[in-house]
Amino acid sequence: MGKILTFFNHKGGVGKTTLVHNLAQALSDEGKSVLIIDADAQMNITASIYGLSTSVDYSTDVNSIWSANTKKYLSITEYLGSKIKNEPLPRKTLYRKEGTKITLLIGSIALSLLEFSIFGIVTNKNELTQSIPSKLQQAIDELAKDYDFILIDTSPSSSSVLNALFVLTSHYFIAPVSPTFFSLQAVDNLSEIFRNWLELLAPFQTTRGFNGIDIRVKFLGLVVQMAKRYKGGGGPNSQFTEKTESWVKDLKQSVESFVTYMKNTDRVISQDEFVRIFDKENLPEASPYIIEKCCDFTPKLRTAAEQEGVPVISLTPEQTKKHKCSISTERGQYKRSFDSITLSYRGIAKSLLNL
Repeated sequence: MGKILTFFNHKGGVGKTTLVHNLAQALSDEGKSVLIIDADAQMNITASIYGLSTSVDYSTDVNSIWSANTKKYLSITEYLGSKIKNEPLPRKTLYRKEGTKITLLIGSIALSLLEFSIFGIVTNKNELTQSIPSKLQQAIDELAKDYDFILIDTSPSSSSVLNALFVLTSHYFIAPVSPTFFSLQAVDNLSEIFRNWLELLAPFQTTRGFNGIDIRVKFLGLVVQMAKRYKGGGGPNSQFTEKTESWVKDLKQSVESFVTYMKNTDRVISQDEFVRIFDKENLPEASPYIIEKCCDFTPKLRTAAEQEGVPVISLTPEQTKKHKCSISTERGQYKRSFDSITLSYRGIAKSLLNL
Protein backbone atom coordinates (compact mmCIF):
# COMPACT_ATOMS: atom_id res chain seq x y z
CA MET A 1 0.00 0.00 0.00
CA GLY A 2 1.20 3.51 -0.82
CA LYS A 3 2.10 6.13 1.76
CA ILE A 4 -0.79 8.40 2.75
CA LEU A 5 0.23 11.97 3.68
CA THR A 6 -2.20 14.61 4.87
CA PHE A 7 -1.41 18.32 4.76
CA PHE A 8 -3.24 20.40 7.36
CA ASN A 9 -3.08 23.79 9.03
CA HIS A 10 -6.13 25.53 10.45
CA LYS A 11 -4.53 28.85 9.44
CA GLY A 12 -5.38 29.50 5.79
CA GLY A 13 -3.15 31.23 3.26
CA VAL A 14 0.03 29.35 4.15
CA GLY A 15 0.60 27.85 0.70
CA LYS A 16 -0.77 24.39 1.52
CA THR A 17 -2.24 23.75 -1.93
CA THR A 18 0.89 25.11 -3.62
CA LEU A 19 3.01 22.71 -1.57
CA VAL A 20 0.81 19.71 -2.42
CA HIS A 21 0.76 20.53 -6.14
CA ASN A 22 4.52 20.97 -6.40
CA LEU A 23 5.34 17.90 -4.29
CA ALA A 24 3.00 15.80 -6.41
CA GLN A 25 4.80 16.94 -9.56
CA ALA A 26 8.24 16.37 -8.02
CA LEU A 27 7.27 12.85 -6.89
CA SER A 28 5.86 12.15 -10.36
CA ASP A 29 9.15 13.30 -11.87
CA GLU A 30 10.86 10.76 -9.60
CA GLY A 31 8.77 8.07 -11.30
CA LYS A 32 6.27 7.67 -8.47
CA SER A 33 2.53 7.37 -9.00
CA VAL A 34 0.65 10.00 -6.99
CA LEU A 35 -3.02 10.39 -6.16
CA ILE A 36 -4.09 13.82 -4.93
CA ILE A 37 -7.31 13.90 -2.92
CA ASP A 38 -9.02 17.28 -2.85
CA ALA A 39 -10.63 17.30 0.59
CA ASP A 40 -11.39 21.02 0.63
CA ALA A 41 -14.80 22.26 -0.55
CA GLN A 42 -13.03 25.32 -2.02
CA MET A 43 -11.51 22.93 -4.58
CA ASN A 44 -8.33 24.94 -5.13
CA ILE A 45 -6.12 21.93 -5.85
CA THR A 46 -8.67 20.65 -8.38
CA ALA A 47 -8.55 23.98 -10.23
CA SER A 48 -4.74 23.96 -10.09
CA ILE A 49 -4.45 20.44 -11.49
CA TYR A 50 -7.01 21.22 -14.19
CA GLY A 51 -4.98 24.29 -15.10
CA LEU A 52 -7.95 26.66 -14.83
CA SER A 53 -7.11 30.35 -14.80
CA THR A 54 -10.08 32.27 -16.25
CA SER A 55 -13.72 32.83 -15.38
CA VAL A 56 -14.63 31.04 -18.62
CA ASP A 57 -12.77 27.92 -17.45
CA TYR A 58 -14.56 28.05 -14.09
CA SER A 59 -17.96 28.75 -15.62
CA THR A 60 -20.88 26.45 -14.87
CA ASP A 61 -21.76 26.68 -18.55
CA VAL A 62 -22.26 23.22 -20.01
CA ASN A 63 -19.29 23.67 -22.37
CA SER A 64 -16.79 24.90 -19.78
CA ILE A 65 -13.80 22.81 -18.70
CA TRP A 66 -15.10 22.77 -15.13
CA SER A 67 -18.56 21.50 -16.06
CA ALA A 68 -17.23 18.90 -18.49
CA ASN A 69 -14.78 17.50 -15.95
CA THR A 70 -17.36 17.49 -13.16
CA LYS A 71 -19.60 15.25 -15.25
CA LYS A 72 -16.79 13.00 -16.45
CA TYR A 73 -14.64 12.40 -13.38
CA LEU A 74 -15.35 10.86 -9.99
CA SER A 75 -15.47 13.33 -7.07
CA ILE A 76 -14.54 12.83 -3.44
CA THR A 77 -18.16 13.06 -2.27
CA GLU A 78 -19.32 10.55 -4.88
CA TYR A 79 -16.55 8.15 -3.94
CA LEU A 80 -16.90 8.38 -0.16
CA GLY A 81 -20.69 8.50 -0.32
CA SER A 82 -20.84 5.31 -2.36
CA LYS A 83 -18.45 3.52 -0.01
CA ILE A 84 -20.45 4.54 3.05
CA LYS A 85 -23.72 3.34 1.50
CA ASN A 86 -22.18 0.21 -0.06
CA GLU A 87 -23.45 1.35 -3.45
CA PRO A 88 -21.80 1.13 -6.90
CA LEU A 89 -19.76 4.16 -7.91
CA PRO A 90 -21.66 6.56 -10.23
CA ARG A 91 -18.51 6.67 -12.40
CA LYS A 92 -15.06 5.13 -12.06
CA THR A 93 -12.91 7.47 -14.11
CA LEU A 94 -10.39 9.57 -12.17
CA TYR A 95 -8.74 12.66 -13.64
CA ARG A 96 -5.22 11.96 -14.89
CA LYS A 97 -2.85 14.87 -15.48
CA GLU A 98 -1.46 14.50 -18.99
CA GLY A 99 2.27 13.87 -19.20
CA THR A 100 2.58 13.01 -15.49
CA LYS A 101 1.94 10.16 -13.07
CA ILE A 102 -0.49 12.37 -11.14
CA THR A 103 -4.13 11.32 -10.66
CA LEU A 104 -6.78 13.43 -8.94
CA LEU A 105 -9.85 12.56 -6.92
CA ILE A 106 -11.56 15.84 -7.72
CA GLY A 107 -13.08 18.14 -5.12
CA SER A 108 -16.75 18.88 -4.64
CA ILE A 109 -18.70 21.73 -3.12
CA ALA A 110 -21.05 19.05 -1.77
CA LEU A 111 -18.28 17.97 0.60
CA SER A 112 -19.75 20.35 3.17
CA LEU A 113 -22.98 18.30 3.14
CA LEU A 114 -21.02 15.08 3.68
CA GLU A 115 -19.17 16.82 6.49
CA PHE A 116 -22.45 17.69 8.16
CA SER A 117 -23.68 14.10 7.90
CA ILE A 118 -20.45 12.61 9.28
CA PHE A 119 -20.44 15.07 12.17
CA GLY A 120 -23.93 13.94 13.12
CA ILE A 121 -22.88 10.31 12.93
CA VAL A 122 -19.77 10.82 15.07
CA THR A 123 -21.54 12.88 17.74
CA ASN A 124 -24.56 10.55 17.91
CA LYS A 125 -22.99 7.12 17.69
CA ASN A 126 -25.30 4.10 17.50
CA GLU A 127 -25.10 0.50 16.33
CA LEU A 128 -26.24 1.39 12.82
CA THR A 129 -23.66 4.14 12.24
CA GLN A 130 -20.62 3.12 14.30
CA SER A 131 -18.91 1.53 11.28
CA ILE A 132 -19.08 4.68 9.11
CA PRO A 133 -15.70 6.20 10.14
CA SER A 134 -14.08 2.81 9.53
CA LYS A 135 -15.62 2.69 6.05
CA LEU A 136 -14.09 6.09 5.29
CA GLN A 137 -10.63 4.88 6.30
CA GLN A 138 -11.07 1.69 4.30
CA ALA A 139 -12.10 3.75 1.27
CA ILE A 140 -8.83 5.74 1.33
CA ASP A 141 -6.77 2.60 2.04
CA GLU A 142 -8.38 0.94 -0.96
CA LEU A 143 -7.17 3.77 -3.18
CA ALA A 144 -3.69 3.59 -1.67
CA LYS A 145 -3.24 0.08 -3.08
CA ASP A 146 -2.86 1.54 -6.57
CA TYR A 147 -0.43 4.42 -5.89
CA ASP A 148 2.98 5.03 -4.37
CA PHE A 149 1.76 8.16 -2.60
CA ILE A 150 -1.57 9.70 -1.69
CA LEU A 151 -1.47 13.41 -0.84
CA ILE A 152 -4.58 14.77 0.88
CA ASP A 153 -5.19 18.52 0.66
CA THR A 154 -7.51 19.41 3.55
CA SER A 155 -9.55 22.48 4.42
CA PRO A 156 -8.24 24.97 7.00
CA SER A 157 -10.74 23.94 9.67
CA SER A 158 -9.90 22.56 13.11
CA SER A 159 -13.57 21.70 13.72
CA SER A 160 -13.89 19.51 10.62
CA VAL A 161 -14.55 15.88 11.52
CA LEU A 162 -13.42 14.88 8.03
CA ASN A 163 -10.09 16.63 8.62
CA ALA A 164 -9.82 14.71 11.89
CA LEU A 165 -10.46 11.42 10.10
CA PHE A 166 -8.13 12.16 7.19
CA VAL A 167 -5.26 13.29 9.41
CA LEU A 168 -5.52 10.68 12.17
CA THR A 169 -5.96 7.71 9.81
CA SER A 170 -3.24 8.72 7.34
CA HIS A 171 0.31 7.45 7.72
CA TYR A 172 1.93 10.87 8.03
CA PHE A 173 0.97 14.49 8.63
CA ILE A 174 2.81 17.65 7.51
CA ALA A 175 1.87 21.15 8.63
CA PRO A 176 2.64 23.91 6.12
CA VAL A 177 3.22 27.26 7.85
CA SER A 178 4.33 30.78 7.00
CA PRO A 179 6.76 32.87 9.09
CA THR A 180 4.02 35.03 10.64
CA PHE A 181 2.44 35.49 14.05
CA PHE A 182 -0.77 33.76 12.92
CA SER A 183 1.09 30.61 11.86
CA LEU A 184 2.94 30.67 15.17
CA GLN A 185 -0.42 30.83 16.92
CA ALA A 186 -1.70 27.96 14.73
CA VAL A 187 1.23 25.72 15.72
CA ASP A 188 0.64 26.59 19.37
CA ASN A 189 -2.94 25.35 18.97
CA LEU A 190 -2.08 22.02 17.31
CA SER A 191 -1.89 20.08 20.59
CA GLU A 192 -5.38 21.16 21.58
CA ILE A 193 -6.73 20.37 18.11
CA PHE A 194 -5.29 16.85 18.20
CA ARG A 195 -6.51 16.34 21.75
CA ASN A 196 -10.04 17.25 20.64
CA TRP A 197 -9.82 15.05 17.54
CA LEU A 198 -8.58 12.03 19.49
CA GLU A 199 -11.32 12.48 22.07
CA LEU A 200 -13.95 12.85 19.34
CA LEU A 201 -12.91 9.68 17.50
CA ALA A 202 -11.87 7.54 20.47
CA PRO A 203 -15.25 5.71 20.53
CA PHE A 204 -14.64 4.59 16.94
CA GLN A 205 -11.12 3.26 17.47
CA THR A 206 -10.39 -0.42 16.89
CA THR A 207 -10.79 -2.53 20.04
CA ARG A 208 -10.86 -6.25 20.71
CA GLY A 209 -14.62 -6.38 20.19
CA PHE A 210 -15.00 -3.69 17.53
CA ASN A 211 -13.43 -3.27 14.09
CA GLY A 212 -13.12 0.50 13.99
CA ILE A 213 -10.59 3.03 12.72
CA ASP A 214 -6.83 2.63 13.03
CA ILE A 215 -5.37 5.88 14.37
CA ARG A 216 -1.85 5.52 13.01
CA VAL A 217 -0.64 8.99 11.99
CA LYS A 218 2.94 10.15 12.62
CA PHE A 219 3.84 13.85 12.57
CA LEU A 220 6.71 14.54 10.16
CA GLY A 221 7.23 18.26 10.75
CA LEU A 222 6.61 21.78 9.48
CA VAL A 223 7.32 23.14 6.02
CA VAL A 224 7.87 26.90 6.20
CA GLN A 225 6.37 28.50 3.11
CA MET A 226 6.80 32.04 1.79
CA ALA A 227 10.06 32.63 3.65
CA LYS A 228 11.63 35.96 2.70
CA ARG A 229 15.13 35.57 1.29
CA TYR A 230 17.51 38.44 0.67
CA LYS A 231 20.62 36.66 -0.58
CA GLY A 232 21.59 33.41 -2.23
CA GLY A 233 19.93 31.07 -4.68
CA GLY A 234 18.54 28.45 -2.35
CA GLY A 235 19.86 25.56 -0.32
CA PRO A 236 22.91 26.05 1.91
CA ASN A 237 23.76 29.39 0.31
CA SER A 238 20.39 30.99 1.02
CA GLN A 239 20.20 33.76 3.54
CA PHE A 240 16.77 34.63 4.84
CA THR A 241 15.77 37.94 6.34
CA GLU A 242 16.33 38.54 10.04
CA LYS A 243 12.56 38.67 10.57
CA THR A 244 12.08 35.31 8.86
CA GLU A 245 14.83 33.68 10.93
CA SER A 246 13.30 35.14 14.09
CA TRP A 247 9.89 33.65 13.28
CA VAL A 248 11.45 30.29 12.41
CA LYS A 249 13.20 30.28 15.78
CA ASP A 250 9.86 30.90 17.48
CA LEU A 251 8.22 28.21 15.33
CA LYS A 252 10.85 25.72 16.48
CA GLN A 253 9.96 26.42 20.09
CA SER A 254 6.25 26.06 19.38
CA VAL A 255 6.64 22.83 17.42
CA GLU A 256 8.76 21.35 20.24
CA SER A 257 5.76 21.69 22.53
CA PHE A 258 3.54 19.95 19.98
CA VAL A 259 6.13 17.20 19.46
CA THR A 260 6.26 16.58 23.22
CA TYR A 261 2.50 16.11 23.25
CA MET A 262 2.60 13.83 20.18
CA LYS A 263 5.37 11.71 21.72
CA ASN A 264 3.07 10.95 24.65
CA THR A 265 0.56 9.50 22.21
CA ASP A 266 3.20 7.91 19.94
CA ARG A 267 2.14 10.11 17.04
CA VAL A 268 5.46 11.58 15.86
CA ILE A 269 8.60 10.24 14.20
CA SER A 270 11.73 10.28 16.36
CA GLN A 271 14.55 12.78 15.85
CA ASP A 272 16.71 9.95 14.48
CA GLU A 273 13.97 9.08 11.99
CA PHE A 274 13.67 12.75 11.03
CA VAL A 275 17.41 12.98 10.30
CA ARG A 276 17.28 9.74 8.29
CA ILE A 277 14.27 10.79 6.20
CA PHE A 278 15.13 14.45 5.66
CA ASP A 279 18.82 13.89 5.02
CA LYS A 280 21.35 16.65 4.47
CA GLU A 281 21.95 15.61 0.87
CA ASN A 282 18.43 16.62 -0.14
CA LEU A 283 17.65 19.22 2.53
CA PRO A 284 20.86 20.72 3.94
CA GLU A 285 19.07 22.96 6.45
CA ALA A 286 16.47 20.50 7.75
CA SER A 287 16.41 20.01 11.51
CA PRO A 288 13.79 18.43 13.77
CA TYR A 289 11.04 19.36 13.17
CA ILE A 290 11.50 22.03 10.48
CA ILE A 291 11.61 20.13 7.19
CA GLU A 292 12.47 23.06 4.93
CA LYS A 293 12.27 26.82 4.53
CA CYS A 294 10.83 27.52 1.07
CA CYS A 295 11.46 30.96 -0.35
CA ASP A 296 8.59 33.27 -1.27
CA PHE A 297 8.79 33.10 -5.06
CA THR A 298 7.81 36.23 -6.92
CA PRO A 299 4.19 37.10 -7.79
CA LYS A 300 5.07 36.97 -11.48
CA LEU A 301 6.25 33.36 -11.25
CA ARG A 302 3.12 32.48 -9.30
CA THR A 303 0.91 34.14 -11.93
CA ALA A 304 2.80 32.44 -14.76
CA ALA A 305 2.30 29.03 -13.14
CA GLU A 306 -1.41 29.68 -12.59
CA GLN A 307 -2.01 30.85 -16.14
CA GLU A 308 0.01 28.00 -17.64
CA GLY A 309 -1.80 25.49 -15.42
CA VAL A 310 1.40 23.95 -14.01
CA PRO A 311 3.19 23.93 -10.65
CA VAL A 312 6.00 26.46 -10.37
CA ILE A 313 8.72 23.81 -10.59
CA SER A 314 7.43 22.79 -14.03
CA LEU A 315 7.62 26.23 -15.62
CA THR A 316 9.77 26.31 -18.75
CA PRO A 317 12.01 29.18 -19.90
CA GLU A 318 9.61 29.76 -22.81
CA GLN A 319 6.61 30.03 -20.49
CA THR A 320 8.32 32.45 -18.11
CA LYS A 321 9.55 34.57 -21.00
CA LYS A 322 5.97 34.87 -22.23
CA HIS A 323 4.91 36.18 -18.82
CA LYS A 324 7.90 38.54 -18.55
CA CYS A 325 9.57 36.68 -15.69
CA SER A 326 12.27 34.87 -17.62
CA ILE A 327 14.31 32.22 -15.83
CA SER A 328 16.86 32.15 -18.65
CA THR A 329 18.97 34.98 -17.20
CA GLU A 330 21.47 33.28 -14.88
CA ARG A 331 21.68 36.13 -12.37
CA GLY A 332 18.12 37.40 -12.73
CA GLN A 333 15.77 37.58 -9.74
CA TYR A 334 13.28 35.19 -11.33
CA LYS A 335 15.97 32.61 -12.04
CA ARG A 336 17.23 32.79 -8.44
CA SER A 337 13.71 32.51 -7.06
CA PHE A 338 12.86 29.61 -9.40
CA ASP A 339 16.05 27.74 -8.54
CA SER A 340 15.50 28.20 -4.82
CA ILE A 341 11.89 27.00 -4.72
CA THR A 342 12.63 24.12 -7.12
CA LEU A 343 15.53 22.97 -4.94
CA SER A 344 13.27 23.05 -1.87
CA TYR A 345 10.26 21.23 -3.32
CA ARG A 346 12.33 18.60 -5.12
CA GLY A 347 14.44 18.12 -2.00
CA ILE A 348 11.34 17.45 0.10
CA ALA A 349 9.98 15.03 -2.51
CA LYS A 350 13.24 13.08 -2.68
CA SER A 351 13.27 12.91 1.11
CA LEU A 352 9.75 11.48 1.14
CA LEU A 353 11.10 8.54 -0.86
CA ASN A 354 12.87 7.55 2.38
CA LEU A 355 9.59 6.92 4.20
